[in-house]
Amino acid sequence: MSTLRTVGQVTGWACMAIGGIQLVGGVRGEPGMTGDATVDSHVRFMGPVFAGYGLAWLDATTDDEPDLDRLRILAGLMALGGVGRLVTRATRGRPHRFHDVLLAVELAAPVVTEVLGRRERAAHG
Repeated sequence: MSTLRTVGQVTGWACMAIGGIQLVGGVRGEPGMTGDATVDSHVRFMGPVFAGYGLAWLDATTDDEPDLDRLRILAGLMALGGVGRLVTRATRGRPHRFHDVLLAVELAAPVVTEVLGRRERAAHG
């Protein structure tokens, strides 16, 4: 199994798990998250959407050679989420420190995807 495929599948399963936690746990599902019924409703709504995003990662890695174009799009969407976190920092302040880890992963995803994709394309000619 290729490294890119493994990373894509781990990302997909992680996103599905996070989405499930958000659906079931609402604001209690994430460290530092608080809020009223509106925020809890939003988190629980976004959980299945995030799980669907995870399914897209898994679908893009079903073949022996992952669909690099689709993985690039998915990684780019993750980076846009990271940009959204940066906007929050600039306009509302720093969130819970757990979000520092999420931000690092979200901004690294396109870089990791691109490096692994180029490496695998070069290896397969």
